[in-house]
Amino acid sequence: MNKIFIKMTSSSVASVLVAFFTGLTMTSAVSQETEVKEEIAPEVAAAWAGLAADKGESNMSIGGVLFPSLHAFAAYGHSSAEQSSLAVNDHDPQRDWTIQGIEPSLSLRAGMLQGFVNGTGITDADGDFSFGLEEGFLKLIDLPLGLELRGGQYLNRFGFQNSIHNHGWFNVDQNLVNGRFLNEGELMTQGGELSWNVPLQSMQASILSASFGRAEVHEHGHHGEEHGEEHGEEHGEEHGEEAEFEAEGANFSDDLFTIAWLNQYDIDDMNRFQGVLSAAWGDNGYGRNTEVYGAGLEYLWRENGYAAGGKTLRWRNEIMYRNVDAISGHLPGEEEHHDDHDDHDDHDDHDDHDDHDDHDDHDDHDDHGDHGDHGDEHHDEDEAHRDSFGEVGLYSSVTYGFNDQLEAGLRAGWVSGISEAGLDERFRLSPSLTWYNESRTVQARVQYNWDHSDDFGNEHSIWFQLGLNFGGAEVR
Repeated sequence: MNKIFIKMTSSSVASVLVAFFTGLTMTSAVSQETEVKEEIAPEVAAAWAGLAADKGESNMSIGGVLFPSLHAFAAYGHSSAEQSSLAVNDHDPQRDWTIQGIEPSLSLRAGMLQGFVNGTGITDADGDFSFGLEEGFLKLIDLPLGLELRGGQYLNRFGFQNSIHNHGWFNVDQNLVNGRFLNEGELMTQGGELSWNVPLQSMQASILSASFGRAEVHEHGHHGEEHGEEHGEEHGEEHGEEAEFEAEGANFSDDLFTIAWLNQYDIDDMNRFQGVLSAAWGDNGYGRNTEVYGAGLEYLWRENGYAAGGKTLRWRNEIMYRNVDAISGHLPGEEEHHDDHDDHDDHDDHDDHDDHDDHDDHDDHDDHGDHGDHGDEHHDEDEAHRDSFGEVGLYSSVTYGFNDQLEAGLRAGWVSGISEAGLDERFRLSPSLTWYNESRTVQARVQYNWDHSDDFGNEHSIWFQLGLNFGGAEVR
């Protein structure tokens, strides 16, 4: 995600938030009832691919074509470990108090032309605030043969969750498998996407989407660096050796092709199944290839059927497999960066040497420099080698809605790990309870996490999350 780093104190951030939300609450905030009705309508699967459900109405607009919205989420809690070391996504809690996202956005609806742009602001493990562009795209809808075309920077349609912003998650944090397999849970492309509303009579909705472009590489802040360093140190201490491969090299970093096919089948107005098949192929940080394949199945029961309200039960399951072609040693470009840094650090020391030392060093370089350089190159070629490894991950979550305002959830997630890259096998169990006000403009969630890994043992976390939502359904 492209970010503009802005350092602010806690008091200044709080002051900005109070002023901002006070001004917004004085406007005519849009009720989320439209979004809820779209969710339970037969074309709900179309909302995942940005088709029919994008046509929701909002009573807050600019000229009837631009529809602003704002989401703001923050979390407060405590963990038995360093919070950032357990996070798998930039929106996950990074410290006791975290701004998970201040997200202003604007949707365009002008006939066949639609669009969306949003920025997001977060705080990292040091409490520093950063803000930058997340998505920005235009799309053409209602094309012949049920086609739609989208271009720009967007979250890829992969599985149930990747294309959903954090304010739409059922949990405080990202799923383990999404965070590890899909570029820290935000697989994003700068390119183009074609979606087809497949005319299957047996399905209430069937959408096939294919995307190609350049994977947007996250500019890692303190969270990414600290997590990788701490994890690598722990892994090395416990197993007596450092990881042979850089874990970040497995992420997509250049050309990326994704395809996803979602189908929705309604047994009746109360019982529904959704299934999704996804795949991604692309260049990785090693300069080789990464492949990810996923399959998901969800069952949804609603007491009132297509009408709003009543009790609900949602059971979502997804499994992914990742194959990574890797090469040991520093990632391309990383070694050069470290060498430049070392040269800069050593510069002052060389300035202190007298002419005699410089002369001796020069002579030694003449005698041995060429031989040493070739020796190092030969050594690197001998040490670095190519390999391929696979990893499996999955999650299962159950959410029960007592009514429109209270939901209880339980999520279990697991990733198998890759020992050669210092990626541990990890399991996490997360019960949660969520409350919404009647219009769903305010929500509060409490969640407990039990994390287990052979590397770090058992860790416990408790989080309280507060979210504010203004505006109608966004163009996706």
